[in-house]
This record gives sequence, structure tokens and C-alpha cells, in this order.
Amino acid sequence: MPNTCGRDLYNGSVMSASPQTSDDLYLPDLKSLSALAVSTPAADPATAEKILQDANGGPLMHDEAAALLKGLLDHEHSAAVSVAVCAASRDVRVRLFGNNVVAMAPIELSNACVSDCVFCGWRLSNRAMKRLRLPAELAMLQVEYLIDLGIHYIEFVSGDDVSVVRELIPRLVRETRALFEKRGVEGKISFCTLALTEAQYADLRSAGADNMIVWQEAYDPDVYRRHVVGGPKAFGIDDDWRVDKQGNGWRFRIGSQERAMRAGIEPGLGSMLGLNPDIVTEFLATVDHARYLSQTYGATAEHPMLIGMPIWNHITTRETDLRPRRAPNLEKLFPALAGLYLLSLPSEGTWVFPNCRVPMKTQIEATRVAGAFSSTEVKLGPGGYLPSILRNMQERGEDVKPLMERIRGLVKENGLEMGELAAVLDEREQFVHHYHGHDRYLKEMQKAGLHIIEGVRIPTQGGA
Repeated sequence: MPNTCGRDLYNGSVMSASPQTSDDLYLPDLKSLSALAVSTPAADPATAEKILQDANGGPLMHDEAAALLKGLLDHEHSAAVSVAVCAASRDVRVRLFGNNVVAMAPIELSNACVSDCVFCGWRLSNRAMKRLRLPAELAMLQVEYLIDLGIHYIEFVSGDDVSVVRELIPRLVRETRALFEKRGVEGKISFCTLALTEAQYADLRSAGADNMIVWQEAYDPDVYRRHVVGGPKAFGIDDDWRVDKQGNGWRFRIGSQERAMRAGIEPGLGSMLGLNPDIVTEFLATVDHARYLSQTYGATAEHPMLIGMPIWNHITTRETDLRPRRAPNLEKLFPALAGLYLLSLPSEGTWVFPNCRVPMKTQIEATRVAGAFSSTEVKLGPGGYLPSILRNMQERGEDVKPLMERIRGLVKENGLEMGELAAVLDEREQFVHHYHGHDRYLKEMQKAGLHIIEGVRIPTQGGA
């Protein structure tokens, strides 16, 4: 067991004993976190080893995490500090989760969006993006496909397409829950959408949803407002799904996980690494926020909190990509960053979530080091799994013509051949991702000593 005796977990932290805002929702003290990020010296290899030895598998204090992260970002010491962080994190990961991993897969429903985020391919002002809303029956066809692969954690994803979030997602949640019951599957259902009100989260919980994912993008309000310039993401919404023109979208988004937890939904949170050049403050704010939510509402092996690692990738319509050429490339540090999240939040109820915005090799290494939860076969253009479904139908000798014609009509591409379909759908995704089939992930994870569970629970480890 980790030794935390005599350690003030929040030394160097700024987590208050009670919420700091009038709407009764927690907000990390960014001024103090930023000051800590500036004042803490970067850890050299010897200092890193001492910090990790003293922590002994227990939660890192904020100043310790800041020192290690600054060491990772320091060119001179980055490699050695990374090795130390990854080794310590791997020990914690094995103690908490063994070598088990829960696999999830998203189903994209719509890439239409009424928000305008300058970093995003789906932004309202991106006229180069071809838009597509998926009908419910084609979404459910993909749910069945993923369940057949052994993936029982399903995520429904949409841009800020209010009609889809209000009407389609509750229907799909109910139908997926019924399908789980019919198949005898213990599954979980997640959704990744615009930030919602507590009443809207409660409605989705009643429909059968388990989890929500909202990436903050940036905890720094100035960075957020420079990049999020219009739509519900800039202002927030009310219970009637109307944009609050006088609202604060940055603040509304930070409160989304807490509103969801009050409604009985498990949260997923994380800052988009690289959007804010002050990576240390963003990291500390994520950890600070997660600690508050976990201690206030609870995060357990049965009902875990996801700590996501979205990084600022290029978008698929490269001619309209506004990502600066000198934006930080965090791919090399991705496993160590995952490790630092786990070392800061070591609990069976905290699942670090490396995703496929990095190459498979990097994603698997981050999972080996720290991740209890990871995406495998991922297609983030709406309808992205349909080409695989068509191939399976062909192999079974089924007639694919009706489905093919339906898809051609949706994408408005007459004469589209099956071999061209995947590319046409993939170009509608939000950011560049790395695609591989679930079977390939199973093999590569196994080579790395990891076991993908066909389910949504990680067995409790003896002595954890």
C-alpha cells in the first residue's frame, strides 16, 4: 500500500474546502495554480527519483507534480525524468489494475456543429467540412457491430448539434441498453457532447446512460475564449436547450462534470494538451478538479472517473487548419504524461484514458504505463464503421446493395464504390486520428503484456 503518512496531499495545492462560486460548483484557483507552476523548479533526474521515492506510490502533491512535469518539458532532463515517471507509474498501475484494460469505441452521430472553436475541424465557420447526421438505425447497426467485436463500452459522440443531443442520443441510449439486456451483456453507455444542465444530465441518466465526457479544452479562461468564439460552447445553455447569450461558456463547461455527478452520471474530464502553452497549469487544474470531484462525490472501481488525454492534433480539412506550426508536439511525452496523471490520482476509481490521437505504439505504451481505459477500433467520422459492416455482410453472402445505396444518399456521393467509402467517411472526422482494427489492438496489447477485458469492470487486485 502507498505510504501517505505525514504527507500533506494538498501542500502546494489550492483546492478549497468548499466551492468558490455563487452557483455552488467548484472552480480550481487558477491564479494560485499558475503561480505554483511558475515558482516550482524543474526536477532533474536525481530530484525526480527522490520525489517518486518519497511518494511511494501515494498521490503526488501539486508542487511535486509540477516539478516532475517541468522536468519532462526540460530538454536536458526530459528523457531521464520520463523513464523514472513511467517506471513508478507502471508499478502503481499493476497494483491497482493488474494488466487489465477496458476497451471503448465511439460512434459518431453528427459532425454538424453550431459552436465555433477555431482549433476544431467541426467548427461552424469551417466551410470545407462535409457535414453528415446519422439516422438512428445506422447508429444501432454500428452498436451491434462493436458488441460483436467484444466491445461493451459504447460512446455516442456529436458536435454541438442540439437536435441530435436532445432527441437522438436519448433514443440511442435506450435502444442500446435494451440491446445489452437482450444480449446478456453488462455494458456501459457514454456520450460526448456539448456541456449540459443538471436536468438534462438527469434525463440521460433516466434513459440509461452511465458516463459523460466533456473535455475542458483549456482551464485558462483567456485561452478558452480566444479559441471558443461562438455558439453554446461560448455561452452555455439553459434547461430548454436555448443558448444563454449572457452566459459564461467557460464556466458552464467547467461545471459540467459536477452537474453530471449530481445527476448520477460518471464523469470524464481533461484539458486539451497543447492548446494552452502553459501546460503545467492546465495539468494541475485537471488534477485539482478531479480530486475535488472524487472526494466530494466519490469515484470507485464500480463508478470510475475518466481522465482523458486529448492532444491538439491537425484537423482533416488541412486547407482550413488554424493550428500554428509551432504548436507543441507532446506525442513523445504522451506515456510519461499519462503516468504523471496516474501518480497524481492513484486510485481504482481513476481511469487514465490514452486515446488514438497518437500512433498505436505510443497509445499502447501509455496504456501499459498508466491506462486502465483505452479506445481500440475507432472511427470518428459519422458512419465510420459502416464499411466494415458491409464487408462482413459480403463475406456472409448477404445483399449489400440496399445499405450501400442508403449510404450513398447520405454522403451525397453518387456512384461511390465500397473501396472509396471509408475515405469519404473518415474525412468528416474532427481531428486526425490513427486507425486500426480491434483484432490488431488485441494482438498488440497482448504483446505489451496487457489484457483487454470483454466487459466494463476491472477485477479488484489482491492487496490493492
